Amino acid sequence: MIAGRNLQLWKNQAVSRWQTRSLSVSARSAEQEKLPFSIYIHWPYCESKCTYCNFNKYVNPEEPPVERLTASMIRELDHYLTHPSFGLRDRPIHSVYFGGGTPSLAPASTIEKLLNTIDTHVRLRPNTEITLEANPTSIETAKLLDFRKAGVNRLSMGIQSFNDRDLKLLGRDHTASESIRSLATARKIFDAQGLTFDLIFARPGQTLSDWQQELKQGLDIAGNHLSLYQLSMERSTPLDKLARKGLLPPLPTPDEAADMYEDTIRLTKEHGFQHYEVSNYCKTQAAISRHNFAYWQGLDFLGIGPGAHGRLTMLDQRRFRTFGEFHPEKYMALCEQEGEGIRQMKAIDSAAFMEELIVFGLRTRMGVGRATFEQLTGGMSLDKMLNKEALSACIEAGFLISDNQCIDVSRMAKYSPEEFLSQWLPRGGIRPTEAGLARMDSILPNILNTTL
Repeated sequence: MIAGRNLQLWKNQAVSRWQTRSLSVSARSAEQEKLPFSIYIHWPYCESKCTYCNFNKYVNPEEPPVERLTASMIRELDHYLTHPSFGLRDRPIHSVYFGGGTPSLAPASTIEKLLNTIDTHVRLRPNTEITLEANPTSIETAKLLDFRKAGVNRLSMGIQSFNDRDLKLLGRDHTASESIRSLATARKIFDAQGLTFDLIFARPGQTLSDWQQELKQGLDIAGNHLSLYQLSMERSTPLDKLARKGLLPPLPTPDEAADMYEDTIRLTKEHGFQHYEVSNYCKTQAAISRHNFAYWQGLDFLGIGPGAHGRLTMLDQRRFRTFGEFHPEKYMALCEQEGEGIRQMKAIDSAAFMEELIVFGLRTRMGVGRATFEQLTGGMSLDKMLNKEALSACIEAGFLISDNQCIDVSRMAKYSPEEFLSQWLPRGGIRPTEAGLARMDSILPNILNTTL
C-alpha cells in the first residue's frame, strides 16, 4: 500500500529508477507506448442513492463544490498525463468515460474543461469515444445538448425499468414516462449510434412475462446499443437488507432467471441486436462500447475522481491498480496538497493479470487473441494458461472455439470494435459460442490452469 506523502516518495524513486534503466528496458518501453489507454472520470454525487447500488456515491449537497472538484480533477489529470513513469503522454487515447454517481449533474462546462485538459496532453481524435452517464430526469435531459456541444458523443442512460413500482423499489428518482421522453430527446441529439441505456431483470416479484413485455418496450425505442443486466443483490445495500428482513417480493428462482436470460437473447436477436458480451448487445460494430472493451481486453485506464479505480503500467513494465480517495472532501484536499487523489497503489501479480485477461476476455464473443495475450503478458502463452483436457471438452461440447491460425476477421466484426480485430490475424485465439457465454461462470473455473 502506498498512500499520502509516501506515495509521492515512491513516485520520485520510480522516476529515478526509470531514468537509470538499461537500453533493454527502453526497448520494452517503446513497445508499451504503442498501446492505447482509456480514462475513467468519476463524478461522486447523485440526487438520491439507489437501493441496489454499492458504488462510491454521495447525495448531492445543496451547494455542491463544483469549481473545487473540477479544479482537483484537472490537477490530477495534469499530474498523471505528464508523469514520466507512466508515459501516458506518448500513448494514444482510446476512450473517455464519465461515470458515477451521476456525472450529468455536473455542469457541461466541467465536462468541457476536463476534455480540454485531456486534449492538451493527449490529442482527442474525432473518433475517440467519449461517454457520459445520465439519468432520465427532466432537469438532466434539458442539459443533453450542452453535453453534446462540450464533446460528449455517446450517452448512457440509467433507465433500469419501465415499471414505476419497481423504479421506486430500486430507489430511482424518475418515472417510466420520463424515461420514454428522455430517450426520445437523447436520440435526436446523439442519434441511434450514440445512445445506449440499461435495464435490469430478475427483480423482486418480476415474472418472465413481465420481463418479456418490458424488454419489448425497450427494444422498440432503443438506439443501437443496450446493456441488460441480471439484478445482483450486493451485500449491505438497502435492497439486500430489505430482502434479508423478508420485506421484498421473492426474487425469481435460478431457473426463472435463466429463462429471462434466454428470452433476452432471443428477443434482442429478433430486433437485430448482436449479443457481444454477457450483458451487452449492439446493432452495429460502431455501436459496441469501446471503453468497456478497454477493460475486458487488458488496456490501461487512468481513474480520476473520488473513489475511481485505475490500472496503469509503468515504463519498466510493472503494473498497478490505483484506488482514488473515497470521500470528495478528502479527495479534493489530497489533490490540492499532492497534485493527485490516489489513496492506494497496489502491484498487480502477473499470474492474477493473466487470469483476469482470460476471465474478462471469455465473457465476450470475441474471446482472447493469442498475439495480444502474449504482448500484454511479456510473452506468456495463452494455451499454457488453460487446462488442455477441460478446454478440449468445452470445444467438443460446442461451448468454446479455438482458432489456431489466422481467420477471416470479418466474421468477428459484429462482436468487436474494429481496432481490436487485428489481434486475431497472427494466430487466432479462443472464444465462446452463444451456448458457452451462457455457461461461462461454470466454464472458467474448470479451464484455468491452476498448476502454474
